[in-house]
Amino acid sequence: MATVENVKLGITASATKPGFSDITYSYELHPGDTGAAEAEEFTVMVGLWGEDLFDDDVLATDLDKHQVKLDPSAPGKPISVERVFEVETKLLDEDLFGDDEVFLIVEAHSASSTGPAEDHRVSGKSNTVVGDF
Repeated sequence: MATVENVKLGITASATKPGFSDITYSYELHPGDTGAAEAEEFTVMVGLWGEDLFDDDVLATDLDKHQVKLDPSAPGKPISVERVFEVETKLLDEDLFGDDEVFLIVEAHSASSTGPAEDHRVSGKSNTVVGDF
């Protein structure tokens, strides 16, 4: 089974759109034992979450949908992905008082697998970015 690893998140104020933030993230998609040999393709989406003491808050899901196809000529080699998208900064304001703690979850679904969809989803969690959004 494939894995999502080394998820890294950065958040900066947009230089071109006031009131928006650039979400910069990267991850590695590691193929399973047979993934690259089958030229497996994945649909990838991300979700933004707010970290809380007991239950984490879902800020937004199904963001930045894209496809990643493993390279059949390099079996077993991970694919490194770097992407950027924008959100309204107020979305990141997940705590009433003090700093906000935001992290990202990258979820990859194998498009070429058969069987129940939940059996072919893998995900990885990023570092937590702390700021006053």
